[in-house]
Amino acid sequence: MLNLRLFGAVLLVAVFTAVLAYLWQSQLSAPAGVTDSGFSEEHAYATLSKIWAEQRPHSAGSPENAVVRDRIVEELKAAGYQPEIQSAVACGPAERNPGCTAVENIIAVHKGTGNGKAVLATGHYDSVPAGPGVSDDGAGAVVVLELARYFADKPTKNDIIFLITDGEETGLRGAIAFAKHHPLMPHVGVVVNVEARGASGPSMMFETGVGNSKLMDLFASTVSRPSANSVTYEVYRLLPNDTDFTVYRKLGLTGFNFAYSNSASLYHSGRDNLQYIDRKSLQHHGEHAFAVARVLADADLAALKSSSDASYFDIFGQTMAIWPAMINLPLALLALAGIIGLIVVHRGAFTLRGTLWAISAFIAVPLLLFAVGWLLSFPLGIWPGVHPLDHPQPWSARIAILTAALLVALLVAAVVRGRVEMRALLLVNWLVLALITAAAAYGVTGASFPFLWPAVAFVVVGWAQTLLRGRSLGIAAWVGFGGIAFFLMAFALALELVLSFSLTQYKILVLMPVVLALVPVFVACLAESSAPAWVLSGVSAAVVAGASAIASQTPAYAADHPRGLNVVYYDDKAAKPRWLIGFIGAPDETYLHSQGFPAQDENYKPLGLLADHGRFKPAADQGLAVPTLRFASSDVIGMSAGATTIRATLHSGRGGFVMGIGIPPHSGIRSLRVEGEEVLSPEKLKGDDPVVTRFWGFGTRDLPVEITFDSKLPSKVVLYELSPLPESDESRPLIAGRPDDATPAYRGDSAAVFVNVDLARPKAL
Repeated sequence: MLNLRLFGAVLLVAVFTAVLAYLWQSQLSAPAGVTDSGFSEEHAYATLSKIWAEQRPHSAGSPENAVVRDRIVEELKAAGYQPEIQSAVACGPAERNPGCTAVENIIAVHKGTGNGKAVLATGHYDSVPAGPGVSDDGAGAVVVLELARYFADKPTKNDIIFLITDGEETGLRGAIAFAKHHPLMPHVGVVVNVEARGASGPSMMFETGVGNSKLMDLFASTVSRPSANSVTYEVYRLLPNDTDFTVYRKLGLTGFNFAYSNSASLYHSGRDNLQYIDRKSLQHHGEHAFAVARVLADADLAALKSSSDASYFDIFGQTMAIWPAMINLPLALLALAGIIGLIVVHRGAFTLRGTLWAISAFIAVPLLLFAVGWLLSFPLGIWPGVHPLDHPQPWSARIAILTAALLVALLVAAVVRGRVEMRALLLVNWLVLALITAAAAYGVTGASFPFLWPAVAFVVVGWAQTLLRGRSLGIAAWVGFGGIAFFLMAFALALELVLSFSLTQYKILVLMPVVLALVPVFVACLAESSAPAWVLSGVSAAVVAGASAIASQTPAYAADHPRGLNVVYYDDKAAKPRWLIGFIGAPDETYLHSQGFPAQDENYKPLGLLADHGRFKPAADQGLAVPTLRFASSDVIGMSAGATTIRATLHSGRGGFVMGIGIPPHSGIRSLRVEGEEVLSPEKLKGDDPVVTRFWGFGTRDLPVEITFDSKLPSKVVLYELSPLPESDESRPLIAGRPDDATPAYRGDSAAVFVNVDLARPKAL
């Protein structure tokens, strides 16, 4: 006979999960409607359409970038400003991205009546070579322009600096140039940066800085439709990703960093254009920036500094929960102590055999989740070959994952039923969750709240039940499960922004705490027999199988969720030129076959130094000019301790968007300097890996460099250049044959040309 308690519990869990999934998924989209923030998406979109009218790629230094620059300048002039162009060659950071960019920042200033620090409102206007950059970061640049218009005729206490940087896509170089060289930089007190990592989704405030408690109070009291949580802030700090805000944060400044991040397949692609930008996201972007900027314009910026941080999260985009981060660890330790106390009080529920079963159940949950997730990764991601971060039809895969987690909970409950008392299992699992909470509160305190508040709620209700009813902990079990499911459901869905369905074994582990909290609930419902659990497990398995089958047959790409497909003319002057097709996401075998490419990838070494793989076929020699490094004997400026220092000029062959120098490991090259600044240090060149420097935005301009090398050691380097793909009889069908569900991405369609030179033999140059 079907256990009605278990059936009801499973039904309740399923409904609760579905409601949470719907609510949290709705928060992964920008809110509809308009608030009274003062920002008009309609006007902003019209300005965006005007400035980005041609929707062409415009990387730093390109003629197309100059067109965008001039239009932004005209908009600022029309608003009554006298904008300044800061032209500079910015280099670094050498440890991660050696090279330099020729940048042209756009700066305008609204003068305040006070003499305190200024508000810096900033975005960037350059794009990657593949796409027009309408969202990244045309939207941000236009929000800054709208702010400039709004404040043009309004008196404010503080100066407001409107900075639209160049060269962000090449290593934050415009922000670096402003921070290092502009006289306005010392006056900056707080930063509002507007960015994007996709083309849709809510405008999330994903980064502040150290000592953010007062700023977060301001944010919570100011923004009407907030999107922010301190988990994102903590996680982002651990990742290698950067925005212009990073430059200012490293200098001790704080503020607000906004970005929307959905539709990740459009990010840095040819379809980051006016057609695909979500105008609701643009509106939300503007609302966030306007709300905080209007308050900061008249705030005492010095008083916003704090020695403490806040922890926070938004509740379905309607309001903010915010509290001092300093209480996280004490609360976590109190929760841990409370659970230990419950274990002592309920020690009668623990037997040696039962405790061993409880521990075994705890160990089984992550192992089973990982195993099931690994199996699901094939139909959900590996067989369809989905984009690493974006799927056009994700719900069948989401249902498969959520139901698989429910299945694991049912299976574990069915196995341990009768072997361990529910209270022992419950307290062992929550002891582990409390330990995780304490560790998170100690190490990444802002990321601890998804565990912290459920643990606190469990302890409070658990002790209330214990004192009032003695042996029962059933309500505490439900409260603990509901709390942890409330938080982790959001992060399970949001994880799609960083993990593909091909990595389902890792995605599903986010639900491990939910399953640990759920297993005791199911055990409590299996009063007489485990048979109902096996029946419901079979039903769940059927749902998982059906949803997975549907996911495996749904299109993995679409016009608004494309894969990246780049056509590259690959010309190593030491060999014959070839056509190379590069993909972001799985290769399109139909396209490759139709264009005469082989069925298998080929391993190759870009620049003869790096490791990669791709599809090649022969290409006719287009006779593209190569970059050159020019110097004469009179340019030898130093010889000491076996080292020779020369001044040379790096000259582009085609005026491409990037040129550079590749240096093999263990070479004689000791350092590389540009305009007196060290781009490559001896320490950087001592490693076992090749080093590649990139110089963006110089076009046909000569780039003076200073190189020190040991002529007794190998001093060969590789000069390379990437430039727009020239039109030819061979390139036209490759581009025309690109399917609708594919688009150029990142470097885009391009010509890659490189040549080996030997610094020890000037006559060879």
